[in-house]
Amino acid sequence: MIPIFIISNRAFTGKNFFALGLALTLQERGFKIGYIRPLGRIPIKKGEEIFDEEAVFIKELLGLEEPLSVISPFVFTYETQYRLFEGGDLKIKEKVINSFTKQSNKDFVIVVGPNNIFEGFTLGIDAISLIKETDGRVIAIQHWDSELAMDDIFGIRQLISEKFTGAVINKVPSEQFHHVREKAVPFIEGKGIKVLGVFKKDKFLEAVTVRRLMEAVNGGLVCCENKLDDFVENLSIGAMDPETALSYFLRIPNKAVITGIHRTDIQIVAMETSTKCLILTGGMHVNETVTGIAKAKGIPIIVTPMDTFTAVDRMEKLMGKAVIREKDKAMKAKEIISNEFDIEEFLRRTQ
Repeated sequence: MIPIFIISNRAFTGKNFFALGLALTLQERGFKIGYIRPLGRIPIKKGEEIFDEEAVFIKELLGLEEPLSVISPFVFTYETQYRLFEGGDLKIKEKVINSFTKQSNKDFVIVVGPNNIFEGFTLGIDAISLIKETDGRVIAIQHWDSELAMDDIFGIRQLISEKFTGAVINKVPSEQFHHVREKAVPFIEGKGIKVLGVFKKDKFLEAVTVRRLMEAVNGGLVCCENKLDDFVENLSIGAMDPETALSYFLRIPNKAVITGIHRTDIQIVAMETSTKCLILTGGMHVNETVTGIAKAKGIPIIVTPMDTFTAVDRMEKLMGKAVIREKDKAMKAKEIISNEFDIEEFLRRTQ
């Protein structure tokens, strides 16, 4: 059994999507795959126990036979925090190490690290400690926002040393992709670090469902409940005249349009373009004509008492930070890994 730790030193670098894509790709090649999320942050209740929500989804998608207590051995909640501060011995490290032991029959166990390499240090389950204790291998993944992204990769390599397998550069804007491939990658590899994959920023993987947006704005649904699981890739604010709005909306696909509940002109124009939902602020009573058009076109209308600025702020914080809940995204992640990740070099370096 070879533990493969997917780690980074920032949040929202794409660790979960990469880990899932890698696991599915290795399964397809006939390898026996396990999965562990040592420190969960998104609690969900199953029966009387608490597990990590993403770990629950991944167990189901990968068809793993191990119980959730092995796949998600510890989730940090307010209750566990209180018990720790009161001096309770939760046997956290023991549970996490036991998760590795119970998957010793696997070829690879994919381990998703927390938001940074030091998270979990006081509990003894930070990434560096677990890598040493389990003799794991490491892939560092970093999203590309500037050349400073390389610092995290170099720093992780320095700390991990011989356990370091390679790096992945994720979420590269299309206009910078050539620069990263032709300039940054040779520079990184010149320092002795193998870059196993460079992935473009993918709108679909960063998309969120209409349902998630509705939750974010504490909204009420007016129509089209069957469309709540459609994906929204862009947000657009409708605060201009209808003529300008049409030209603007035509350029933005698969969007949620946020506008005031009294701007029926904007709402009607938006529904003539690629719009996944309308989010109407500042009231509760939707124009009947707008509702009729929305029902005919299958476009959900969500109303929220929030003002437009607050609603947009809430939704922007979700974009690009989606929790893994959808099989379609998992299959997209697998497609990217299968096509853009150097799986042969990965296998050579880990076996």
